[in-house]
Amino acid sequence: MNVLLDAGRRVVGLALVVLVAVPVFVVLDPSAPPGAPDDLMRRSGFEHWTYSWGVTAGVWTLLVVAVAVLAGAFGGGRLSAILTRIGRVIERPPAWSAAAFMGLLGAGLTVAVALVVFEGRPVLNDASVQLLQARYFAAGELAGPPLSMPEFWVMQFMVPTAAGWVSQYPPGQALWLAAGFKLGGAWIAMAAAMGILGVFSVLSFERLLPGRIAVARLGALLAVTSPMLLALAGAYMNHATVAAFAALALWLSLRAETGRAVWALAAGGSMGFMVTMRPVSGLLIGAAVTAGVWLTAPRREPGLHRPWLLRRFAWWVLGGLPFAVGFGWFNARFFGSPLTLGYTAAAGPSHGLGFHIDPWGRMYGFTQALGYTSAELLSVGRELFGAVLPVAALIGLYLLFARRLRRGERLLVAWALLPILASALYWHHDLVFGPRMLGEAVPAWCALLVLAAVGLARAGRRPWLSDGIAVLVLVSLGYGLAVGGVERVVRLGGRAPLVPEIAESGPLLVFVHESWQDRIGARLAARPMRLDSVRALINQYSPCRLEGALVGAQRPEEVVDRCRREAAADRLGLMGLTSYVWRGDLPGLGGSGVLWTRDLGPEANARLIEASPDRTPLFVLPDSASAGLVVPYEIGVAALWGPAPP
Repeated sequence: MNVLLDAGRRVVGLALVVLVAVPVFVVLDPSAPPGAPDDLMRRSGFEHWTYSWGVTAGVWTLLVVAVAVLAGAFGGGRLSAILTRIGRVIERPPAWSAAAFMGLLGAGLTVAVALVVFEGRPVLNDASVQLLQARYFAAGELAGPPLSMPEFWVMQFMVPTAAGWVSQYPPGQALWLAAGFKLGGAWIAMAAAMGILGVFSVLSFERLLPGRIAVARLGALLAVTSPMLLALAGAYMNHATVAAFAALALWLSLRAETGRAVWALAAGGSMGFMVTMRPVSGLLIGAAVTAGVWLTAPRREPGLHRPWLLRRFAWWVLGGLPFAVGFGWFNARFFGSPLTLGYTAAAGPSHGLGFHIDPWGRMYGFTQALGYTSAELLSVGRELFGAVLPVAALIGLYLLFARRLRRGERLLVAWALLPILASALYWHHDLVFGPRMLGEAVPAWCALLVLAAVGLARAGRRPWLSDGIAVLVLVSLGYGLAVGGVERVVRLGGRAPLVPEIAESGPLLVFVHESWQDRIGARLAARPMRLDSVRALINQYSPCRLEGALVGAQRPEEVVDRCRREAAADRLGLMGLTSYVWRGDLPGLGGSGVLWTRDLGPEANARLIEASPDRTPLFVLPDSASAGLVVPYEIGVAALWGPAPP
């Protein structure tokens, strides 16, 4: 078994090196339309590859390598000796002191990113929808009530069902955010998550890597300061929360190994909560950091090991059972079956894992899996740490050339690499935050980077080589965390939609103008129609043809007039309703504040205004120089839906 594991990790190491050193992403279709996944991932792959390897934009790589060579040539091993002494200093504080420091650091940085950089605004609609679901939870509702006029609010990632209007995402993250809302804001929940991650990364890594306390603490430090993970947490994304509970589950499992079996109860609960946020990642990572710990534990005396294992697995199952039952009940209530996820209810079976036609009607096969994975691994160093360092290749070299991997290192490899396997089998990839589908594995990547740097430096057995590797890693990470990573987080903050300022008070009905295509999509979805069907129609037919079908126009001139009017309404710009709905009164629950809604034109809007006599209608005019201008409804309608200026 050890021989097979040793051969396996060398194969994995070689694969990581090849996928990063060789531009494998060129297998993606070069003729793909602009904006298509193949086009985006191919261009991103080229950008990251040239940045990392110094071909064009990689001047920083060349400078760092040059500095490393000079330091190695003239340092004589002095730098390595200094770093060894610094490592001893890092090891001095008690474990709980170091853990508390990391927890406070992670929480504090998350607050800074969420409130200062992002100003409390989510970056992606994924988070906006989960914030909306969290608001319903915080209001004591499992979902929004079925909407009487759904076309004004239905949106991507929200599923209208007979039991209510509910997020397609598993409920765990929304429950976590709802707790934050109850305490004063969703940012509190994410700060708590990063605090948990900081504390239990230290405590679990120290147990996992005995005798290498400094390595464990440096790995935890990189995790709580990772620009990508902080951006995910600050933008309310569930990847950061799953990473936090993975660190907690790992520590609880290690406590169950050396202590009483009942610790496995809490470990099972932590894994169960992970599954209710991200089912595939939760199962894979959760199994690695819980069951993996006990299955790889040193064997007890003959006749005692099997009962020892059975006790821990029994408590583990018992801890996860309430989450499994609750998750199954939630799915059955809203989506028809305990095993049917919201993704499938929203977009159909093509949303699942594997190689097939995706919900957008595009083929996702082995070529895409290979090319997308290559592009994502290339981006790891730049996105996780803002550094030019090819982190995946460095870790691959360590796996390839290390004499042996200890048990703790193997568990970290499983935590880091299992999400790559899952991501390769999943059609959805993007690099908005970096390789965010690997976000829940960031702590493991951080620990492996420190292990790889130390391991490769020692493997050289020459002082000049150790100094060179140390400089290469330290300069890259130092620049990345201090400059490159900060710039990337700030740039992401610029993507977060601004919120229009509303001076009026009282019950308000605020109309937001989306694109013609989005308005058509909302009207189709309100029929109701599944998301994959909506996308298929929008991709296959022109907006004008769909508009004519929706309004039942018979004569060609009627269709032409209608289409001209709809197209002209977009002339001042576009906005996105999803970013705002969660901030105000919740659709279907009443209230005395702002109810954000979709502008569908004066005739359709009149029906909603008539049904909301207690609310004053307002209109947000798109404005490229601001978040949008809030004006009286009549002025807004006239500006967008009146005759277009010559």
